[in-house]
Amino acid sequence: MTNKKQKLELTWIGKDEVHKLEPRILIEDPNKSYGDPNTENMLIHGDNLLALKALEQDFTGKIKCIYIDPPYNTGSRIDADGKEIGYDDGLEHSIWLNLMKPRLEILRRLLSDDGSIWISIDENEAHYLKVMCDEIFGRKNFVIQTVIQRGGATGHKAINPSPVQVCDLMLCYAKDKDRWAYKPVYKERDYDKAYSQFIANYSDNFQEWRFSSLKEALKENSLTLEQAIQQFPEKIIRFAQPDYNAVGNETRQLIDISKSNPSKIYKQKREGYPDIYLYKGNRILFYKDKLKNINGKFTTAELVTNLWTDMNYQGIASEGGVVFQRSKKPELQIKRILEMSTEANDFVLDSFLGSGTTSAVAHKMNRKWIGIELGEHANTHCLPRLKSTIEGTDHSGISKSVGWKGGGGFKFYELAPSLLQKDSFGNFVIDEKND
Repeated sequence: MTNKKQKLELTWIGKDEVHKLEPRILIEDPNKSYGDPNTENMLIHGDNLLALKALEQDFTGKIKCIYIDPPYNTGSRIDADGKEIGYDDGLEHSIWLNLMKPRLEILRRLLSDDGSIWISIDENEAHYLKVMCDEIFGRKNFVIQTVIQRGGATGHKAINPSPVQVCDLMLCYAKDKDRWAYKPVYKERDYDKAYSQFIANYSDNFQEWRFSSLKEALKENSLTLEQAIQQFPEKIIRFAQPDYNAVGNETRQLIDISKSNPSKIYKQKREGYPDIYLYKGNRILFYKDKLKNINGKFTTAELVTNLWTDMNYQGIASEGGVVFQRSKKPELQIKRILEMSTEANDFVLDSFLGSGTTSAVAHKMNRKWIGIELGEHANTHCLPRLKSTIEGTDHSGISKSVGWKGGGGFKFYELAPSLLQKDSFGNFVIDEKND
């Protein structure tokens, strides 16, 4: 009989092995650093586990947002063109989990108390990852799972008799959900056709308003719908039946009075909230309240939920001026994450940097950033991409929407060589070359 207290957890081969990491330092390569010499931005070339360990001393509790796009463990290293993806994406489950666990543990320590981590994944490991993150970050700190559409059932997928997978998943955890503040983000949507009425004399006293159909008003004033939305959004309206059970007593009484006096318009003034206008017991809703400033333009908008169908993966292969087939994420996706979870000058970290998307977006949005990439992509993709971002010559991705013109800089780091080597007996000893 065992006295060990049982708990709900995911177990796998090698989970309890202790990872003894040799402390390594980061050495700047001034020949590859670029731009402002006083920058705090860091581009690191090297194993991300060792690099994350090296960052702990100075950055524990300082990173506001972490985004990672780790290998999906799909069992294939070959892309659609028959070329290698560039990293080992065919690990057995236990090996993959052992790869992720120590990295996630350090990433949690690096997060600020009001920070969050966002992890892209697909269905191959998503549920294993969710249970492991529940254990590392705490199930109570799980925020949301987002579904991101990255394609459609076209080409060979359209004739494939098996279920078609066109989505990625993204898990979000807070370091401390009670301290993490989510900022609502809106996306553009089509015109809401329910708004089919028009107030001809909006500037007059509300009790004298005259209503007509929107179609007639556009024709009479020689306006297109787009022009009316931009010039007179307060005049475009709809009538909606209020939820009688969801409003306060004062509003209920006014609804009843409005129904009894269908020729009059009533107004309930509210402190800190939009005033309520009632006509024939219906509330008057104004189209101006559906508009948000998105990318510098007031447009019809709706709140972003956990279903993202507007990422537009088509044509992103060359975003940032570097080609990274299949593994690249749209700049818009990272922009949305940073809008939801960061402010200007917050630190953003990506330890699976790939082609440099996260760092490029963070830079354009005036966030400080740390990017880590093990492969040669650090030199062949990240380096030129971030240089063009600083120079202001990268006009792709979110550059136009955020008004990016260039500026700033980054420092390029390599991991210092190991101080240890194995002796003739297989024991680690100090490398004499480092004396």
